[in-house]
Amino acid sequence: MLVNINDIKIKKRVRRDLGDLEALKNSLRTYGLLNPITINGKYELIAGERRLQAAKQLGWTNINAVVQNNLSEIEELEMELEENNQRKEFTSEELLDGYRRLEKLRNPGSSVKSVSAASASLLSVDTLSATTAAAFSLSLTLIILSRSPA
Repeated sequence: MLVNINDIKIKKRVRRDLGDLEALKNSLRTYGLLNPITINGKYELIAGERRLQAAKQLGWTNINAVVQNNLSEIEELEMELEENNQRKEFTSEELLDGYRRLEKLRNPGSSVKSVSAASASLLSVDTLSATTAAAFSLSLTLIILSRSPA
């Protein structure tokens, strides 16, 4: 459901530090909202404050939302906690594999001669956040070290 951002009320939240929203704003600019926020029937935010704040900072006036009606205060808090707690980051190998696949799709027909050449190319991608780039670089180093002969 498309909702006017100004109609959404933010009550007391568990998360107090929204962190840096720049990477999320870049994602919203590039791909749009991949996952809607969640509100109750009174338009009170249940889940998705970072997405909501990033959208506001981009000047959006409307945002997609899932409306959950007839929830108790306990259920709303459980949903807020669940959304922020039940996520799993990619493993280092999954992240490396994903970026290798992306590199092949971006540059079909070219062969990547070394992992370091691929990582240099991948780390120059504008949409890659600094945190993701740092994590990728560290993960790549650890994978290379773990596979090197002693």
